Amino acid sequence: MTKHTYFIDVNGDDLGNDEGILPISLYKGMRITIHGYSENYEVVEWNYHLGHEDEDGGLRIIVQSI
Repeated sequence: MTKHTYFIDVNGDDLGNDEGILPISLYKGMRITIHGYSENYEVVEWNYHLGHEDEDGGLRIIVQSI
């Protein structure tokens, strides 16, 4: 089972994902740009879900538009 890094906005909308767990240090307020979106985002929260075989496990990075 491959883990992913998911980018999700504060409304729960999926903004994209990347295969694997991104090896970056996260902090609240960190600015993030996402290809295909004109908005700039900042990190508000993150969590990791190990998941089961029938779930999408991985790192979830929650962002809000700034």
